[in-house]
Amino acid sequence: MDETGTSETGVTENRTDESGTAGTGTGESDTVESDTVGAGTDESGPSEVTADVDSKHRSESESSDESRSDESLSDTIAAISDPDDQSGTDDQNGTDRSDQSGQSNQPGQSGQPDQPGRSDQPGQSGQPESHTSGKPNRKLAIIIAAIVAAALVIGSGLFATYRAGVWGRKTIPTAQEINEITPRSGKKITAADVAKQLNDRGIDTTITKVYSGKASGTFVGFDGVRYGESIKPTQTVTVTESMGPGVPKGTVGQQAAKVSATLKSMGAKVKYKQVIVTDTSKQKPGTVVATLPSDGSALTDDYDNTIEVGVAVEGDGVGYDLFGMDKNKAGETLSAKGYTVTLKPKFSSRAHLGKIIDADPAFGSTKPADGNVTLYYGVDASQTKTMFTQTLEGHKLVVNKPSFLDGRFCKAADSAADGADSSAGSGSSDGSTGPVLSNDCFVLATSQDDGYLYSVFPESSGHKTLGGLVDTEDSGIDDSVRSDMLTASRDFQALGEAPGMVDDGLLINGKTGAFELFPLASAEGDVYCGDAAVGDSGGVSCVNGQRVFDPTMLSKPTGLTRKMNDFFLYVPVNADLKAVEDSGYFDASALAKAKKQQAVNTDRPFIVMRDKSLYDKSQTEIAYTSNADSNPFLPADPRVPNSSGTSLKMKPAPSNSTVYYLDEDYYALDWDSLADANVAGASGTSESGDSATSGADDDSDDQDDAESTKLFAELAGSQYSYSPSADGSMYSLMTLKSDGTFSGTTYAADLSGGDSVADAPRKQYPFSGRFSSAERKSDGSIELDCDASALKVTDEGESGLKLCDEFIAYPAGTSLDSFDTSVQWALQIRGESTSGPKDWLLVNVSQGAGSGGVYERTQK
Repeated sequence: MDETGTSETGVTENRTDESGTAGTGTGESDTVESDTVGAGTDESGPSEVTADVDSKHRSESESSDESRSDESLSDTIAAISDPDDQSGTDDQNGTDRSDQSGQSNQPGQSGQPDQPGRSDQPGQSGQPESHTSGKPNRKLAIIIAAIVAAALVIGSGLFATYRAGVWGRKTIPTAQEINEITPRSGKKITAADVAKQLNDRGIDTTITKVYSGKASGTFVGFDGVRYGESIKPTQTVTVTESMGPGVPKGTVGQQAAKVSATLKSMGAKVKYKQVIVTDTSKQKPGTVVATLPSDGSALTDDYDNTIEVGVAVEGDGVGYDLFGMDKNKAGETLSAKGYTVTLKPKFSSRAHLGKIIDADPAFGSTKPADGNVTLYYGVDASQTKTMFTQTLEGHKLVVNKPSFLDGRFCKAADSAADGADSSAGSGSSDGSTGPVLSNDCFVLATSQDDGYLYSVFPESSGHKTLGGLVDTEDSGIDDSVRSDMLTASRDFQALGEAPGMVDDGLLINGKTGAFELFPLASAEGDVYCGDAAVGDSGGVSCVNGQRVFDPTMLSKPTGLTRKMNDFFLYVPVNADLKAVEDSGYFDASALAKAKKQQAVNTDRPFIVMRDKSLYDKSQTEIAYTSNADSNPFLPADPRVPNSSGTSLKMKPAPSNSTVYYLDEDYYALDWDSLADANVAGASGTSESGDSATSGADDDSDDQDDAESTKLFAELAGSQYSYSPSADGSMYSLMTLKSDGTFSGTTYAADLSGGDSVADAPRKQYPFSGRFSSAERKSDGSIELDCDASALKVTDEGESGLKLCDEFIAYPAGTSLDSFDTSVQWALQIRGESTSGPKDWLLVNVSQGAGSGGVYERTQK
């Protein structure tokens, strides 16, 4: 092979000499080998290979030019960096420095040893050399240096502004930068504060509300991005804002171990309960099947800062998965296991018509000892009259104890009312559709004591009734008030005729399938003395609107009024709501307003509750004239001869934002009856059962004990007094110590000898007991738990302590509106009907309204 690099085959070969430089003189070290040696007999072969090699040479030549240009710039900068050596020669001997090492001056060969006897290849005579013996242009060097310096400054600035998000990709603030934000209001950094910081960086934001253990409105974090992360300039960042603690949407259906950390972060007690399921292939053991509050709901004051979590387990009992099952299939499923099953109807959503919606014992419970189970299945308005009819000694009468109405009713969530998709899942475990429900709720509850139906309003709702305190054991809601027992008939006490047999102006006797519910006081005329319904207490008369003790009841009452009470319109699924509207039942302006709002969802039963605030006071409170007059606050009764025939129109009219929808999940589980469940990773919760939990519980108990001791000391008094009678014939005195123990005596006048109350001897009935814990509520009252096992009483209930379960301590000056009529009566006896209690007032709410002791501190 000759020095031109042409092989004997006539195919141009790109050879690499010993210095690593291609023989073609390109100055590149890459080697391209021919795959066609010896292929000279192929007519197409040599030309194709030659073209390919020439193309490769052109590419390599272009690369070499770029390399020489870069190196020339580097050498120039190096020369500029040494102003005393601008010629590139040694000051001592004038020798070119580039030749001292024997290196070639060919571009691209810097640092490569020169080969002895090697001359430049042909075709390189026009190539520039890296240095010349002449001096470079000094002005040019200065200009180049200035350009380089400016480039460095600009580059640094560009990098800094890039990091700051001024141009190019944007950067999320670091956690430290977030913590350094100065809140615009309050002490907490809000989501709005963080969003503003991102907006100042040119980042678009949207704020999403989530449940967390942080205070409402507080910044929680980012959704989908990390602190300090670089994002595209067009990306919108989601900033999460706390709604306070609650159960995140989607908790139901996940493994309990997976969501335990999230629930624990809410800062509340978390109790895990075993819920039996019959088919573990659909609901695997360990799956969350229900929560309280329900899935996607807030943890309000009504839940005592506790989240209940139902966890699926396999076992023999009333399986939770019977909920939503066809009624016949559910009955057969339990019958096959040896249960005696009774099926009963209950109003339900459209999705559950003919399906199981409730059970006794409750879903998830173990098998009852007697094997008897009642399953309730869903029905619609076509069954209204049937369910309200009972047969007694051959007579058809109205049902006055409608336990089939039990349930919680809630308004639609703000998001739905504001135009969001109301068909979104409601959080029901069976996935039924309907409006998303809020926490603005009340309950229809059957009392275990008397079997009657009551309306129950959480104290947090602010709803005021004309009734008394609720029996919390019956209702399942703490700190609640209730109206009087409800009825659907005017003839409540007289065992009225069955629906449809009379025409008294009430919807239940019509054909729409809707019906009204109202308190017993309304059935009796809504006649009040002050805020107490007439007839509540024997031996009490009304004088100028004040209740007074009058054993003879001979004086004529004065100052009586009629007051508008609670009133409910119940509309089951498939009721003829249009017929009700067309009849003029609703106020015309209220109906017009409702028609402009989102339409009511008729796939669930709902209640329209009369809003007294929408009426003038002249319409809600009028002077009483005669009991012969019909009640102006109920639909006109055509049977009353002197009735005006004009009904007070209902306000509001039904729309998605005005009605209360049935929450079918509320009574699905009896949480208190369920056994505790152990959940992996749930240490620190109240019911996890492991050593870590025990330690956490011990710490919590210590804190609770300390708080109770502090509150006991605040309530301690040498004398609390209770006067159940206005004439002084009976009273009780009690001492409460700072350790929570109490003792006292009830004094009762012995009138058997004919003595007056003032002169009669006194019988004494000692009592003693202990409060086990105390907790201050948000309204300033104190809830006291009484240790029933430590209670000792010798009277028959005169002390108001025969039952000792729960007391509420109210501070001085508490408004009378906070108490039921029995407490108001006790304060009136003490002359405190206007000012409220003068000191701490202990009210025993264990026995329901009107039967518990009311003790006021008279000496500290």
